[in-house]
Amino acid sequence: MEDFYRLFQETPGEYKYQNKINDISSKAGNTLLVYYEDLLAFDPQIAELLKTDPESLLEDAIEAFKNILKFQGVSLKNRDFFVRVVTKEKISPLSIFLRGLRAKNIDNLIWSKGILVRSSTIRPKLLKATFECMECGSKFEVIQLTSRIKWPKFCVNKRCKAKTQTDFRLISKSSEFIDWQSIMIQEIPEDLPPGRIPRSVQAILTYDLVDTVKPGDRVKIMGIFKSVLAQSTKSYNSTLFKTFIDVNFIEPEDKSNDIIELSKEDKKKIEDLSKEPLIQKKIARSIAPNIYGRDQLKMACALSLFGGTRRKKPGGGYKRGDPHFLMVGDPGTGKSEILKGAVDISPRGLYTSGKGSSGVGLTAAVIKETDTGQMNLEAGVVVLANGGVAAIDEFDKMETADRSALHEAMEQQTVSIAKAGIVATLKAQTAIIAAANPRSGRYDRYKTATQNIHLPPTLLSRFDLIFIVVDRPNPADDAQMAEFILKNSMTEPDENIEGNDNIYAPIPKDLLKKYIKHARRTCFPVLTDEAKEKIKDFYLKLRGQYDSEDAIISILARNLDALVRLSEAYAKMALRDKVSKEDVEEIIILFKRYLKDTGYDETTGKIDMDRIFVGQSRSSINKLETLMNRLKEIFEDNNWKSLEKASIFPILELEESLDKKFIEDAITELLREGTLYEPKNGFINFTRKDD
Repeated sequence: MEDFYRLFQETPGEYKYQNKINDISSKAGNTLLVYYEDLLAFDPQIAELLKTDPESLLEDAIEAFKNILKFQGVSLKNRDFFVRVVTKEKISPLSIFLRGLRAKNIDNLIWSKGILVRSSTIRPKLLKATFECMECGSKFEVIQLTSRIKWPKFCVNKRCKAKTQTDFRLISKSSEFIDWQSIMIQEIPEDLPPGRIPRSVQAILTYDLVDTVKPGDRVKIMGIFKSVLAQSTKSYNSTLFKTFIDVNFIEPEDKSNDIIELSKEDKKKIEDLSKEPLIQKKIARSIAPNIYGRDQLKMACALSLFGGTRRKKPGGGYKRGDPHFLMVGDPGTGKSEILKGAVDISPRGLYTSGKGSSGVGLTAAVIKETDTGQMNLEAGVVVLANGGVAAIDEFDKMETADRSALHEAMEQQTVSIAKAGIVATLKAQTAIIAAANPRSGRYDRYKTATQNIHLPPTLLSRFDLIFIVVDRPNPADDAQMAEFILKNSMTEPDENIEGNDNIYAPIPKDLLKKYIKHARRTCFPVLTDEAKEKIKDFYLKLRGQYDSEDAIISILARNLDALVRLSEAYAKMALRDKVSKEDVEEIIILFKRYLKDTGYDETTGKIDMDRIFVGQSRSSINKLETLMNRLKEIFEDNNWKSLEKASIFPILELEESLDKKFIEDAITELLREGTLYEPKNGFINFTRKDD
């Protein structure tokens, strides 16, 4: 190994590792990174030995490293030195999926990747124990090799008769401890075979590797796959062993810049693609190409995938950059397919469905560890998808308590936990794309979005765009859709779909994934003066539409932020650093559809944001107020006695020009919520006079 350090040349005359060691000695470092490919090029036999017998070879590598440092005059006293093995290639001879770990891999060096789902607290592990004999006072060391502490069987003093465990005392001050942490690595969802449950492997971090990664991180891991006897009361003398990875090197994927994965050809393709006209439309059409039309839904998904610019607030903290999107509509309109299509092309995307998700499954759970009995955090979907998208299907079928867990994750982009003595805040910079069905099966235009999908207005207001998808017959569109679906059905069952995909998708899936990754890493658009003025004009025009005391609110300040975010995402889709006026114009078209879909009041013909944020339109709120005032007057005139419904209805209809259906619905609702009650059949009265 010493020869390898001294003699390996990456290019003629450049001694790579000798230079690295010189750098380490000048900076008083203690860790040397060795690339497996370099060792393979220098001496394949040593590389093979490192793979099959890593423990002894790593010890030799550390000794060789120390010898060179000693030769350079570096003091080695009371210092630990490490040699960490890494690999450059995506597919290395050491690469193995967590699912592929078998008995033949035990005690071999492996390179894998996964998601860190759980980590224990850092605890000290005993390496060398110093014991004191209680009989004669002599001190001696015992090296600890297993997970159970080894006590001395006899005293080193031959005259001493101490033999039992109680005759010796452990002196922790003179003993040698190292930091120890257990983590759980799970398979990456994208690498999972269809329909399989993700596998998990325990990994052990020691020395300076502890606390370098946190739950939710995607990690690359190099380590020795080891086995240990499963010690429990049930399997005391079992021949079955427990396995774990003794980690030699671990690194979060975010840290190692993912731009490295882009080759020069990829970068050129991406640059060329970004200069194409109507690139945004092409990207949108490449999401779920098997669904005909629905261009605006696909565009909204694309905007969520790219995201706006996350920026610091003047008072501290960050302003959300990820747009959230909700689609509500009739069954069979392709909502779920579009969601899955968006997750497929997202560099980091997770898909979950309403009934199969709990509140803690979406945010974070506190789990009791079986070995130690300690409480640990386990990250949920929104935390694991940090930096990407989380798609939630059947959003309306989730339990109310579980849905409320999303409030903080959607606006503050953090997940706070205060359970079982753990108080933590996890990062959740995730764009949420959700799909929901109307409560009554089909969407009722005369009801508000809140009444249709039974979602709280507080949650609805956090979505930047909400689109309603209604299935209406249209001869021209229906003919084209039928042609498209039937043409898709004419392919052979075993025909290569990937090759055929480009007929429908303007941009291939793999290239689009790289394009999104590149855009999110390198592009942070800012508004130009023209774009700012355009948004301002649009906002003020809608705000100033209706001038009266109880004016209808057509747009809120929160929507201003949404417009900025969406415009930035639209510019990012073309890899531009400035948001132009044209970008804003395109976003305004989408935003007008959102206002029309959710805020349009059929009774007044005006756009009214109260339909989303209050759950009722301003006109119906005013009507209800009028009805309540008139009812109180009627009951006051009759000394608050119970009155017959049949006698009240005509008075209300005549005097306040309220239609009969509205009065009946309002009275039923007031009875249901307890403002009114029925003392006997057909009679009503106020529950409390001050209501």
